Parts: sequence; structure tokens; C-alpha cells
Amino acid sequence: MPVANFDALLGRNDDLQAVRDNAFPVGQATPTGWLGMLITIACAGLAVITLYMAFRVTFGPIPTRAMHLAVVIPVTFLLYPTLNRWRGRGPSTIDYLFALLAFMAFAWAIYHAERFELRDAYYDPVETLDLVFGVIAILAVFEASRRTVGMTIVVLNLIFMLYAITGPIWPGLLAHKGTNFLRLIEHTYMLSDGLFNFIMGIMATFLFTFLTFGALLRVSGGDRVFTDFALALAGHRRGGPAKVAVISSALMGTLSGSTVSNVATTGAMTIPMMKKTGFRPYEAAAIESTASLGGALMPPLMGAGIFVMAAFTGVPLVTIIQYSVVPAILYFASIYFYVDIKARKKDLRGLPRDELPKLIDVLTKGGHIFLPVIVLITLLLMNFTPFYASSACALMTIAVSWLRRETRLTPAKLVIALEASTRVALTVSALSASAAIIYGVITVTGLLVKVTSIILALAGGSLLAAIIFIALMSYVLGMGLPVTASYVLIAALGAPALGELGLPILAAHLIIFWFSQDSTITPPICMTAFVAARIAEAPPMRTGWECVLIAKALYIIPFVFAYGSLLSDSVSEIAFDGVVLGFGFALMPVAVEGFYNRQLTYVERAMFGCAGIAFFIASFGPMSEGWTWLVGAVVLAVSGTILVSRGGQGIAKS
Repeated sequence: MPVANFDALLGRNDDLQAVRDNAFPVGQATPTGWLGMLITIACAGLAVITLYMAFRVTFGPIPTRAMHLAVVIPVTFLLYPTLNRWRGRGPSTIDYLFALLAFMAFAWAIYHAERFELRDAYYDPVETLDLVFGVIAILAVFEASRRTVGMTIVVLNLIFMLYAITGPIWPGLLAHKGTNFLRLIEHTYMLSDGLFNFIMGIMATFLFTFLTFGALLRVSGGDRVFTDFALALAGHRRGGPAKVAVISSALMGTLSGSTVSNVATTGAMTIPMMKKTGFRPYEAAAIESTASLGGALMPPLMGAGIFVMAAFTGVPLVTIIQYSVVPAILYFASIYFYVDIKARKKDLRGLPRDELPKLIDVLTKGGHIFLPVIVLITLLLMNFTPFYASSACALMTIAVSWLRRETRLTPAKLVIALEASTRVALTVSALSASAAIIYGVITVTGLLVKVTSIILALAGGSLLAAIIFIALMSYVLGMGLPVTASYVLIAALGAPALGELGLPILAAHLIIFWFSQDSTITPPICMTAFVAARIAEAPPMRTGWECVLIAKALYIIPFVFAYGSLLSDSVSEIAFDGVVLGFGFALMPVAVEGFYNRQLTYVERAMFGCAGIAFFIASFGPMSEGWTWLVGAVVLAVSGTILVSRGGQGIAKS
């Protein structure tokens, strides 16, 4: 088929360009001609083969994971420039060379997978080409990671590899017998504990099919349906656009699990609307940032971290999802309460109803798009594997899209969606490969046990001190690492220490998972806040500090995982904690903003603030011990409400 006809078939024309722009990640090249055709075939082909494996059998651990990398790493070199200032020039000779060498390195692993799996590690001889291609594969992962997520993860990898080689010279607990360079390459490239370990296994199977599912939903118009649904529900309410941001980001979390992706998708619409209705630019950006962060906390996708968590803990994915529902609702509720109080204080109005979509029209034209999401949750609850459930729902999305003209996945749109699934996976795949290498070094050096001992020594046997130490570690490492890499590293090093102090394994990992999110909105390096600030034309640091004020739940709920009952087997205990935390999050913005139905006095603010704190404390422990604090919180909240209703006569205004 002529290239021009192929481009036309794939929608490389003005009519479908908007679909491609919405589906493909920002910053990637969109080549045409023979290169564009090759990339489309490779990307869409990987998606189809991976979906096929979900209903048959995989090709084996190393072939499956190496095949995934044999596509995504070379494609990364062709779509991301060597240097940012070369963006827009198209691939250079060096890019083509990198892509070819990377493909050869992973193709070698596929061809020799059986030999790799059957040989005696560290005993059977290693062929020269094994070492050559092993070095090339590692360097290719580093370069792909540098191009997609930055140099920090590469430096961290090099530090860990240097630590593995120089083990005997390290002081105290950090010392180990060391490993030479050749053995380190063998461990990383030829053993299942290295580059092709369970982290890459997750990425190459069900995480990739979840991303495919999300890409199909998005290209079929799922993001537009979710946004219209949020507009119909909350657009007319006080501070409507901000509430739309909260609701639409919660719904978009089922598609992407990516904070920055949520900001780019929903923020482009909600931030201008928030500014138009009266929110300051930094407030609009902060609301969108914190709401979008919730996409990584909202089941069922929750970003890549939840899949790694299931593998780390051995806890079924559906169990993690079930326990994550209430905390995610509380997180979004806390932002919603903040938005409502801000809107009251500014006396903001919602959008005119005649400018908003009608809920019945949204459900009539696009309600069928919700069906695959509902079926996905149902399949997971029925204990189908995530690989099978996500793949089945991806195929279901294609089928249900044909129920309405507006959502129909025509052949051109289908190919765009399949290509987009691999394009979206490029960053996550490079990141997963880098994390796999780090984890491999951790296992070969015994660093896991050593760091556990260090954390226990620093904590002095105190669980609270250990959690605070983990929180600080998450914040510092998160400044330069993406959320998933930060979670993988801290979970590997810190979760065993929390377990040694008596914390259940799921609680330990959820604490780390939630704390790993904070760096994306917390200054000085808060990437999500920076992206939103750019859209809002707001000061990035001011936006970041406003995010900290809004996202209180992100810093409070991890402690409830440790001391409360959100992870209890008792529904009544979970419900109790959910209710008291909900009241606490409702009262805190009242105290912080000093406004309810009017400007509050100092005494009234103090009463509402103390009531909110009492509600939080009531959740720290079993229900039988929380009643006292609950009664005190209710008394303070009711007393404050009475004072407000009476106008606060006789008390100096703040």
C-alpha cells in the first residue's frame, strides 16, 4: 500500500488530527511516511499481541518482557529527541543507531531466553555476546529513561550499580562482599531477578492492557463524556467549574491513573472556567492539581504503583482496590469541601444552566461508555486476573463504542487508540525497566535487610517515628523521581521496617504509596503543580503551597492507615472512620478560611478547628475508643454553628 494511502487510513488528515492530538502524549514526535507507518505497526502490533496473550498464554517471563522492551525502547529513541532543543527535527542518525542496537539487545534475550532460564547462575559460562548485549540493553534503558523522565533516575541507577561493585569499602551496615562488573551484567540481563523481573512483568502484561483500555476509552470519547457528566452534575453549583474539576478528575482516574495526564486533559478546560468565574489563577491551578493527583488514588487503575503493590505484598489486586475506595472518596471530598468554602467566601456563582449539558442527554449519548468500567470492576470482584479483566474490557470498549455515532471507534480511530496505548506506555515502560534494575541491585547486594536495620535504629522502636521518617524519605526522593519509581524504591527499602514494627503489610505499602504522591504537588519540585500553573499562568511556587493547603487528606490519611480502622475487616469500623474523617475534612477549610455563611470570629474559627482535630483523633483507634473524641467534636461543631447562626454578637471580629 502506498505510504500516502496508509497515512489516510490511519487518520493522518485534518479530520482526525484532533483525535491524535488528544490521544498521543504531549512532547512526542508524530512522524509520517515510512517511519510513521513503521512506528504505527510496531505500537499497534504490540498492543494486539499483548491483548492476545491475555486470553491464551504468555510466551514465558523473559520473552514476554524482552518483547515489550524490544518495541518500546527503540520507539522511544525515534519519538523523543536526544536533546530537548532538537525537538521537532525528527530522528537523527544516532537515534536510528540507538534504536537498532536496543532492538538487537532485546531480540538476543528473546532468542536465548530458554538458555538464560535453564543455565546455572554465576556458574555456567557467559558468552561474549551475552555481555555485549547486556551492556547495550542496560545503557538503552538508561538513555530511554533520560529522554522520557529525566536524568535523576539514571543517576540513581548508576549510584546503585556503583554500590554493588564497591561493596567492601562501605562503612558499617552498608558494607557487603561486592560483585564484579561481569557478574553484575549477568545478574541484570540474564537472570529473572534483574531487568526482566516481576516489575517488568507487570508492565508488559496487565499494566499495559490497562493503558490500552484507557486509550480506547479516551479515543472513543470517554474523557469528554466524563467531563460532560461532571458539568451536568456540578457545573451550575456554587464554584461550579472547580467542582467539575474534582468530579471529572475522579472519573478520569479510572482512565489514566496519571496526575500530569489528568491535569493536561481536564485542566485545559476547567482552569480557564475557574478563572472566569472568580478563582485566582494560582487557586484554579492548585484545585486542578490536587484533584488530578486523586486520579492516582482512585480505583480501579491508581497508576502503576498499585500493580507493583499487589506483587510486593501478595495481596490480591481486588482487595487493595476495595480498601482504597473509602480513602479515595475522602480525598476528593476534602477538596470538594475546600472548593465549596472558597466559593462561599468569594460569593461565586455556578455556570448558567443553559450553557451546560443536560444529565439525561449525557447519559443517553454517552452513558454506554461507563459499561466497560463497571464490567472491569465486576470482573475484578469475581477474582478474574487483572490481565484478563482489563483485556476483556478493552475489547468490550471497542464493541460498545459502536452503539452511538459520537463514540464509534472506526478502523482509523481504532488504530490511533492502539498506537496511543504503546505511546502512553513509553514513559512508564522506561521507568519500570529502570526500577527493575534498581530492585535487582537491591536483591544482589542485600541492601533490603541493611536499610531495614537502619530505619529501625533511627526510629528507636517507635512506629510513629518510622512513619515520619518514611514520609520524609518519600518527599526527598520524590523531588527527582516519578511517583512510581519513588514508591518502588521506598517500598522495597522501607516497608519491611514498618512490618518489623508490627504494621500489616498492606498498611505499610498504602502508607508509602500515598506519601509517594506528595512530591508532585509539594514545593520546591512539584511537577503536577507546575503543569497546572503553566495552564493557569500562575506563579508555580504559590500554586504548590496552595496545593499543600488543599490536599490535607494526602498527609493525614496515611497515619489513619497505621492507627485507624480504614483497613479493618469490620465494615462498621471502616464506616465509623470514614464518617468522622469526612466531618473533619469538612470543618478544616472552615477554620482555615475563617468563613462559613459569613466571616468568622477568632473564637468560632478555633471551635471549628478544634472540632475538626477532634474528629481526626476519633479515627485514630477502634470505634470503641473514638466515641469520646467524637462526642467532644460534635459538641464543639454544634456550638460553633449556633454561634454563627446567632451572628457572634459580642465577640470581636477577626
